[in-house]
Amino acid sequence: MNREVTALAAVCLSLTAAAAQTHPHFHSSRAVSVLENSAGHTHWETPPSLACVYGLVADIVPGCPVNGTGALPAGGSGIIAIVNAFDYPPAEDDLNFFSRHFGIPVCNTANPCFKKVSTTGTPPPVDSLWAANAAQEIEYAHAFAPQATIVLVEAANDTQAELMKGVRLANAIIASSPGGRGQIILPFGSPEFQNETSADAFLSAPNVVYISGNAGAPGFLEWPSVSPSVLSVGGTGVIRDSQGLFVEEVAANAWAGDISMFEPRPAYQDAIQSIVQNSRGVPDVAFSADIVHGAELLYDSVPFGDIVGWQFTGNVGFGEAVWAAIINVAGHNSSSTAEELSLLYAEMGNASSLRDITRGQGLGVRAKAGWDFVTGVGVPAGFSGK
Repeated sequence: MNREVTALAAVCLSLTAAAAQTHPHFHSSRAVSVLENSAGHTHWETPPSLACVYGLVADIVPGCPVNGTGALPAGGSGIIAIVNAFDYPPAEDDLNFFSRHFGIPVCNTANPCFKKVSTTGTPPPVDSLWAANAAQEIEYAHAFAPQATIVLVEAANDTQAELMKGVRLANAIIASSPGGRGQIILPFGSPEFQNETSADAFLSAPNVVYISGNAGAPGFLEWPSVSPSVLSVGGTGVIRDSQGLFVEEVAANAWAGDISMFEPRPAYQDAIQSIVQNSRGVPDVAFSADIVHGAELLYDSVPFGDIVGWQFTGNVGFGEAVWAAIINVAGHNSSSTAEELSLLYAEMGNASSLRDITRGQGLGVRAKAGWDFVTGVGVPAGFSGK
């Protein structure tokens, strides 16, 4: 029995059927019809507005207004894989609709920058919640790394066992690609479990950086985000004034990290040993994720309740996608997530690489100078140091 099969057996033995279910990081959205306030200013962020806020383009418009900012990142290479549950039939059509709206290159036969595969070889059933989960990841990963190939890997269902089959397939796709390096986004989570350190074996393919969001709470962290083999993304809120201009960024109020119940402190967190002691602490980094301040616009034509098409929401999924794209475009080509995180932790306090978030709180946990349990080492400031 190989290492991955042994790990999967351990996972299955340690979880009840209910606990083995995972949930997507997308949870709810609002239709565009509710987005304008009385002054006509929008309440969402877009790829150009976020690219401006995070210094990912050369053409920085003062205040990074949502209306009036158009520059987008260029570059990217290799593969960004997204492991998701169930089928999202119009994935490429929705991606291209979204891309045309913002002037992002579309994916087609002439520019094969997107593909969709399933772990069973045939499309699984459709689930609207998981389709929306995939939409946000695909659209924002492509917007920020337009020359990378986005691969949506669809698992048969949302059990952890099936999603790990998706991870194995994503590992294999990257390994067989030119260059054999890439990023894998894991936009889902389940509560920590006793044998999760065995499940970490799924996240150990060479030359792959794994990214997942911290959508948990103190004392209730999620795997895989809590794994030392995963770059864990926390949430922030982007604050704008009455004219729609960027003012500051604070911790998002819906999430907060903690130390793992089971995972030991990795070497890249030795610099914060006084905070996390001997345990893995999350998150590592952060990104705009607040449903009120910093919600992002996306397009999904699969009916989600009574919402179809343009909608906005806030969750750590967007940060997962953009951090994967930033790492891809930066081109450091880390041999593992630990190597990538060692690079990021070495940049802690370097304002030209990471912007420290020192205000706001999530679930009663306050952001502070340096690493904290809400925003980690901070948010991106350009591509350097990644």
